[in-house]
Amino acid sequence: MLQNIRENAQGTIAKGIIAVLIISLSVWGLDAIVGGGGEPAVASVDGEDITEREFRRMVQIERQQRLSQMDQPDPARIDDSELNESVLEALIQQKLLGRDVAARGLQLSEQEIDRMITEAPEFQVDGRFNRDRFMQIVRNQGMTVDQFRDMLERDHLTRVMQAVIQGSAFTTDDEVRRLAALLTQTRSFSALTVSLDQAPADVEVTDEEIERFYEENRTLFRQEEAADVSWITLRRQDLIDEGEVSDEDLRELYERRVSQQEQAQQRNAAHILIRDEDDAAERIAALEEALERGEDFADLASEYSDDTGTANDGGELGYSRFDDFEEAFSEALFEIEEAGSVVGPVETRFGTHFIKLLSVRAEDPPSMAELEDELRREIAEQQAGRRYVEMSERLADLAYAEYDLEAPAELIGQSIQERDGVTPERNESPFDHPQLLRQLFSEDVLEGGFNTELVEITPEEAVVARVREYYPETQRSLDEVRDEVRERVAERKRREQLSEQLSQFAERLRSEGPEARDEIASELGLEWERFENIERGDLHLPAILRDAAFRLPAPTDERATVDLVELPGSLALVSVDEVIAADEQTISQVAVQLRNSLAQRHGQMAYNYYLSQLREEASVNRR
Repeated sequence: MLQNIRENAQGTIAKGIIAVLIISLSVWGLDAIVGGGGEPAVASVDGEDITEREFRRMVQIERQQRLSQMDQPDPARIDDSELNESVLEALIQQKLLGRDVAARGLQLSEQEIDRMITEAPEFQVDGRFNRDRFMQIVRNQGMTVDQFRDMLERDHLTRVMQAVIQGSAFTTDDEVRRLAALLTQTRSFSALTVSLDQAPADVEVTDEEIERFYEENRTLFRQEEAADVSWITLRRQDLIDEGEVSDEDLRELYERRVSQQEQAQQRNAAHILIRDEDDAAERIAALEEALERGEDFADLASEYSDDTGTANDGGELGYSRFDDFEEAFSEALFEIEEAGSVVGPVETRFGTHFIKLLSVRAEDPPSMAELEDELRREIAEQQAGRRYVEMSERLADLAYAEYDLEAPAELIGQSIQERDGVTPERNESPFDHPQLLRQLFSEDVLEGGFNTELVEITPEEAVVARVREYYPETQRSLDEVRDEVRERVAERKRREQLSEQLSQFAERLRSEGPEARDEIASELGLEWERFENIERGDLHLPAILRDAAFRLPAPTDERATVDLVELPGSLALVSVDEVIAADEQTISQVAVQLRNSLAQRHGQMAYNYYLSQLREEASVNRR
């Protein structure tokens, strides 16, 4: 294992760790690494504390990472309790790993740590290690070089330990082949679906059964909290006014469009490159004299140009756009007014150029009249965007100051909308937005009578709401729901009766074989539905039926395989007709694809077991 660790002390793992450490340090600082004496702790591992400060900072980092992964970042979509739990578990795991590495006596040599640091791109300037840059980064974090090296070694070894454990897992050819055979297997089966309507309708339900069901399932009969609400909506779209677009703005945008089109034109040019070498000044002077004498540009390119790729073709570059070259080169080329003209010298990072325009390939720009409608709409939308931002700020302030929506509605020129029975869940827009719901059912809004804050439910739409009437959660009495309870109990009894009947039919199928199917269907007045050659992941039939068919063993000549499954409003008998194995070529192809993923899964299982053993053997205390 130590040899594996030493082999992994270089390369992408080491470089990745340094990058992670630098990012973490920039947020955490030294205190989060070495701890602050006497700080309150949220947990301890074998007596080693995880400080509250370390925990809070890690929560902040994880929150920012989750927000950055959202298409539309919304802090309300983050479950704080789940976030805190996952962060604390990660910190505990980090402590467990660090202590195990130390207990095993694993370490890196000074030379290996040196190599990790000097090869890290973060400490390099122009591709080479820069000691001043290294010292600056480390000192900016309030650390000494020794502290950084210790931390780098500790974190590296725990990560390599993970890589070694996961990499030690393997899978056998037989295991892979058996799994591939199962995944490619298809099945044909039959299903007999019986509706609850076919069960006896006149089941007896006693008052005692009603009361017992109600007491055992009281949560089913709670009236969810709800509110009658009013709201106003500020929409960016409503602020678009093409009539406010001035002729000056239209002309300015049109000219920018024409300029962009000119830059998008293609120009065929030739160039002569003189690289920055000892004799560059003399060669440039000689070339300038030759050009002044009117010598052929192509011949001069062949004689003088250091661009070996184009020199023998007269320096010709082919048709190119403005963005295809460095800015200085492109600006010089696209300022040439006539084909055949030469400009130079032009300095770039490659050297000194002399540029000749050979030809231009471009389309004539459309007229102002042709683009006017499009340009007017674009400007109006830009102006609406600015007004939307300004109006949002004003609306947020006014909504905070007012105790109703009259003045805010007047400010944005919108009518007040109303909806009754809004609940904390299962609502239509805009009250399907988590942050708006959280605001709506907050203490300030419900008890203080305030408006909600301005909540942006989309990038172009924001809402302010208030509660007109609030209805707290209540337990509906048995008298209120007696009829509903009676129906639920009756349905359960009908399902039990039907299940008992179908269980007897299932046993007949198992004992008498497939020939009993027609008799059973005839007794029920139904027909079996046949499903041919169904794959394990087929989505064209109810998943309950499909999964039941794949749970059952293959049938034999003497014995059918059958299962009873429950469906919404019905029950079904599922009987497997045939298990069809895939051909050897298909199995082999799938086995090749499965091998790596199966080995990775085994590796992760091995690593998880290793972590669980560390956790079991350690003393972990949460505060």
